[in-house]
Amino acid sequence: MTMTNKGSFKAIGKESIVEEYTDGIKIYLESTDDQFIFKEKWFSRFNDKLSFESVSDTRANGGCELVRQKVKNSKITAFGVVDRDTLLKDPDFQDSLWWEIDDEVFSSRKPYGETIFVLHRWELENYLLHPQALASLVADKRLDATTSATDIAKLLFDREDEMVAVTLLSTIPAKNCIAQAGEQVLRDKLGDDLKQAVKNKLQAQSDVIESEQIKIKNFVENEQDHIKRWHRLSRLLDGKRIMYRIDDLLFSGKVKLESERGVLAGYIAKHKLVDSALTNWLEGIYHSAIVS
Repeated sequence: MTMTNKGSFKAIGKESIVEEYTDGIKIYLESTDDQFIFKEKWFSRFNDKLSFESVSDTRANGGCELVRQKVKNSKITAFGVVDRDTLLKDPDFQDSLWWEIDDEVFSSRKPYGETIFVLHRWELENYLLHPQALASLVADKRLDATTSATDIAKLLFDREDEMVAVTLLSTIPAKNCIAQAGEQVLRDKLGDDLKQAVKNKLQAQSDVIESEQIKIKNFVENEQDHIKRWHRLSRLLDGKRIMYRIDDLLFSGKVKLESERGVLAGYIAKHKLVDSALTNWLEGIYHSAIVS
């Protein structure tokens, strides 16, 4: 794949995507952010055989469908990776596989076939929000390494209900096929004020909200270790909504995690925290390319 600029300095960094034939196997991803992380941060060792390519400049609505179409129509061997939240928008899976807690069962289902890997978490951002990666970022920004991953996980535990509450701003509208509120809506609200504001915003019955909260909290699986607990719960949290709240929690909004995704991805690789299921899937494709 090559990138072309349309002749304006304003377009630098926003080049159009031009697809060309390349040797090897294509791995289609939903956005150029995903492409950078896969190609440069996590799986560069596969670049001689696997071509990581984006279907869009940004992760927009319909990214999953674009990935699936690209894989289906590719003239060479191709695979794709899509966010878990695509299941939330799919009537065939929003009341079933979307809520699957067991990762092994989830992996085995393959809702879009053998060639499409569905991430185990809401979206790629969720993988970047591991307490160890966040602790490393805090240390580098503050030039102080006294805040541990466990400290970060405990802070996240204290705000757990808030993280679930803002996620409802996405899950309930998606199921009802109505527009979702902006990702930073109610960012200034905390605790009970946030919960009431979410209820008012959704105009949903209390039993509907409570049921949705319980189903999300079930992903904790009664885990008491704070780091493991966050790792399990964050599978079903809206990655971008909680990212903004973590901005405020750790940096009082002075550091934007959205702009630190590449750095966080590097920490994830450094601490060997890249998702094992995703890694094993790509390794299988890579080794098949070697022997073919």
